[in-house]
Amino acid sequence: MIGDAFKRPVVLLVGLGFPKALYTPMDALQMLNELPPSSHGPAHTAAIKACRAALEGSVDAETVRGVVEAYAKARGLLADELIAPHAIAARQNLLGT
Repeated sequence: MIGDAFKRPVVLLVGLGFPKALYTPMDALQMLNELPPSSHGPAHTAAIKACRAALEGSVDAETVRGVVEAYAKARGLLADELIAPHAIAARQNLLGT
């Protein structure tokens, strides 16, 4: 399951509102681990557990995507699906990545 990707990325607005696309459970786990303690709580714990379960092969990537998306939406981090592709492109143009 380590190499499994989401069917479509989860796009979060982080830092000063920059978009960050999560393509895999590993991407999501890294992002969740980087969040400050003020962003932690039961939903954060559930998202981390889902990511780890996917990396162990006991949960599929789309299940993880749903849990991470729900967490991000609850925390106000989820980018709107209509602006997400444009936000990613703008970031790539701005940062040259």
